[in-house]
Amino acid sequence: MDPRHSPAAMREAYRLYAAARPDLGGILLPGLLPHDACDAASRRSGRVKVLFVAESPPWAAGRHEIAEPADCRSPGYPYFWNDRYDAPCRPGAAPLSRGLAENLFRLLGLDGSSRRENLDLFTERGLFLVDTVRCVFRKNRKPAIPADLVRMSAQKTLAPELAALAPEYVVALGNTALTGLRCIEPYASALCGAGTITGLSREAIFEESRLLCLPYPGGRNRRYLDAIESGFDILRNLSR
Repeated sequence: MDPRHSPAAMREAYRLYAAARPDLGGILLPGLLPHDACDAASRRSGRVKVLFVAESPPWAAGRHEIAEPADCRSPGYPYFWNDRYDAPCRPGAAPLSRGLAENLFRLLGLDGSSRRENLDLFTERGLFLVDTVRCVFRKNRKPAIPADLVRMSAQKTLAPELAALAPEYVVALGNTALTGLRCIEPYASALCGAGTITGLSREAIFEESRLLCLPYPGGRNRRYLDAIESGFDILRNLSR
């Protein structure tokens, strides 16, 4: 493993950042990386065909803030890679009304009977997911992730991860992922002058850089459902 891509290197990058930002004490948890606490890397099978880049891990399990790695494996913690979590399904629920994992599974046409089964189907298709900001950031205490944290995360954690995984295609889910990828070549050049994720020339960027930029697939973006679904039509064809 490239040492820059190791969990220890990532924790150190966040520790150094946190030391310079005492104002984020109790908000940024530099040692808490749910991706690694849930051992997501062990699920990766062979080459990554499509890599999804999300924003940051959830900060809570139900009504309780998470604080240590064991919390990331609790049945109530809705992190994408926590296979012990199963979101309740309400019959007739509106599109994009569930959590990130369940919305992604539906958009990709995965129909396993549990989160664990769907994660297996997800990785068997050569799909993988990482976060732009790898450690927990408590957005209930500070809603906006600082721009310099996104930039540092992109350069110190996301860039080495992209190099190590070498995906065939990358999918940015939302504006934080877009902001992070703007700090990493070759995506920085492709996104030069780009505005928000909903205003991009999606087809041109995808053709040039194999980068697909989509609004975050959550309830607040239901007005962009057509654009999200058309993007996932492309992804279903790529991952067959």
